[in-house]
Amino acid sequence: MSERPLPDGSPRWVADPGIPWRILLTATVPALAPDGALDASLEALARDQGWVTPPPLVVAGDPAGLRRRLATAQPAQVVIGRAGGDLVVSAHHSAVDGLGLLRVVEALGAGPVTSSARGVGDRAPDAGTARTIARRLREAALAPPAGLRLEPAVDSHAGGDVMVEQTRPGSFRTADLVHAATRAVVAREPARHVAIAIGATRDPLPDDPVIRDRSALLRLRDVERLDRAGIEQALRTAPLQTPPTPGAGGPGAALLGRAATTGMRLLSSRLGSTLLVSHLGEVSAPRVRGLAFHPVTAGGTGLSLGAVGHGGRTVVTLRARAAQWNDDGLEQLLEAVISLL
Repeated sequence: MSERPLPDGSPRWVADPGIPWRILLTATVPALAPDGALDASLEALARDQGWVTPPPLVVAGDPAGLRRRLATAQPAQVVIGRAGGDLVVSAHHSAVDGLGLLRVVEALGAGPVTSSARGVGDRAPDAGTARTIARRLREAALAPPAGLRLEPAVDSHAGGDVMVEQTRPGSFRTADLVHAATRAVVAREPARHVAIAIGATRDPLPDDPVIRDRSALLRLRDVERLDRAGIEQALRTAPLQTPPTPGAGGPGAALLGRAATTGMRLLSSRLGSTLLVSHLGEVSAPRVRGLAFHPVTAGGTGLSLGAVGHGGRTVVTLRARAAQWNDDGLEQLLEAVISLL
């Protein structure tokens, strides 16, 4: 892990520089505004939010290819593209969280867009930065989270991400997704210490107009031992995770930062969680026909599962690094998850 600036060069963003930290939302909008109007709306939003001026909208014929393109590193906090009636929003996670993506879609003329997602409120963190770093490094060295073997047909030098999605009728809670994903992981490769990171929000309905990263992170370990009810209970009581990297300033911050950077570089393949799960909740968006959310591919495995409910169905996605997964392998894993919901 190392320190890196925000896309505008202002306050520091402390995160793994090896990934682009772009989160993606695809909205299928039958009456999508013309290209020029979308550009003008995003430029106005960027001015209001103090973001870097975005590049012109990217036009493509294939939504999947467009997502792969917009998932790469970009200088602007938010960039957009369209493929027919599909609008793809790509945001740097230091500036925008999952619910913030919904606000961007709304600002681009597809509103109103609201979510049922509930925040974690004033839930306390589990430990301070120094203790978090020490605990996570000890875990990585002695009892690392379960991972999944690389697919044999994968090009280990491939860049970018692989993304797949499926639609399932009905509504599902985060505990349903965690339970199904854990069972799918264990069925594929019996494992111990399955660790699931859960993306949540601190405040789903902020009063101020600023779009920012209000996300929070929960983490469950040894989830293979829990049934559905146990996972539900664990989600209710899990403390917030302190990011295992130091922020700017403070006594000893530089020394702590160097120690964290060295330790995490040496143990990078054993850090993180088996899977990240992030659910945007049930979304009401009368002008939108479909939604798909792709969280970041951070952590040791780089696997992330995204979900969003809309119109009586839930779109579930998996995203992974192309150096570790191909479309077929990721699709098989997603089918296993879907079958267990």
